Amino acid sequence: MKYLVHCLVAVIVALTLSAQDRPKFEVASIKECKPGDSHPPSTNSPGRLSLSCWPLKRLIQDAYEVFAAGKVDPQNPFFPAAPIEGTPDWVNSASYSIDARSDSPQTPAAMRGPMMQALLEDRFQMRTHRETREVPVYIMTVAKGGPKLTPTKEDSCLHLDTSDLNQPEPPRGAKLCVFPLGVKRGAIEGVAVYGITLDVYAKLLHAERPVIDRTRLTGAFDITLEYPPDPPRPSTPDSGAASDPGTSLFSSLREQLGLQLTPGKGPHEFLIVDRIERPSAN
Repeated sequence: MKYLVHCLVAVIVALTLSAQDRPKFEVASIKECKPGDSHPPSTNSPGRLSLSCWPLKRLIQDAYEVFAAGKVDPQNPFFPAAPIEGTPDWVNSASYSIDARSDSPQTPAAMRGPMMQALLEDRFQMRTHRETREVPVYIMTVAKGGPKLTPTKEDSCLHLDTSDLNQPEPPRGAKLCVFPLGVKRGAIEGVAVYGITLDVYAKLLHAERPVIDRTRLTGAFDITLEYPPDPPRPSTPDSGAASDPGTSLFSSLREQLGLQLTPGKGPHEFLIVDRIERPSAN
């Protein structure tokens, strides 16, 4: 029994120290934006963050997903992957201007992530937890005939510093790793991405369901996926014009990359907001 008590005390102390060690803003001004308010440019410098009329939903997504680790998560580089549930209706329409300062230099990603979490929890009384559920997904596997993928050559693309949002512009024409670029060839449009693993690539696919990689293919690839224009199809009063399924995402993946999507069930994480209130006064 005494051993169990000691263990519980150790856990509580560890959690308390962890909360105390998390960097916080020294002072922060929060102002709700009204329709017609001007939007001066958002700026940041080491230790100061100024955001102008940002949607509250975006602040939450950035703080708890995109910059949660104080840098861009390489497994979730461009957009939040976990749907947010439990927010009251006003959260979806509210936007705020935030001017916050730290007592020490901090990177923009740290201020947008862990420090914004602390601000939301302090001033908005925000409390969250995460749940993983079985949901309808698409399983990505290798199609019949094998993969048609180009392995990334060493040093052929440039890795950006995921902790520094203010780094200089990369050299013109440089290929950036794990950064989608739109491509166009006549009437055909597509997306090119270099140095990406299939696990991360699956997160970029917009297939109306989460996509889970089960190809068992390792390493990084240079991937270009093109979408030929849909041919015109006669419309009816009931259905209107419809797309040719032969040019769908499924067909493009199969024909160009040797990959296929199959409906199934799989785990997907959700960010649940247990509590959030309008912010306390400055």
